[in-house]
Amino acid sequence: MDSGMKRFLNEMADRAAAMAEGARDAATAAGKAVGEKKEEAAARLELMRLRSERESAFSEIGRAFYLMNAGRWPDGSESAEHRIESLLGRVSDLEMKMKELTAKIAKDVGRTCPACGAACGPRDRFCPSCGARLSE
Repeated sequence: MDSGMKRFLNEMADRAAAMAEGARDAATAAGKAVGEKKEEAAARLELMRLRSERESAFSEIGRAFYLMNAGRWPDGSESAEHRIESLLGRVSDLEMKMKELTAKIAKDVGRTCPACGAACGPRDRFCPSCGARLSE
């Protein structure tokens, strides 16, 4: 094999190695980005679950309050006042968890809603929580 062909093959091998390294770096970066998005999506899903649980507690508070005032609270169970107090404590716990999760998402995403403080994505034009228009 002549020296020109050998040099050409060596250059091609070097280029192929550089391209392989670049592809590996791109795949690593893409994997990291996908992992971050997965974590963000899981956190947002948990936040939605917590909000739903809080709304259920609010609904149960209203039902208990109505039954208590209508004189139809079931006998033999805990008092309506005790049940309402317990539910209010549950709401407080849920709101604390929601606040922590919202702060974590905001830290990871780096953007929050000026109206409600909820975490917003970098491309969001409206708050996913309250619907407020976000500044560009």
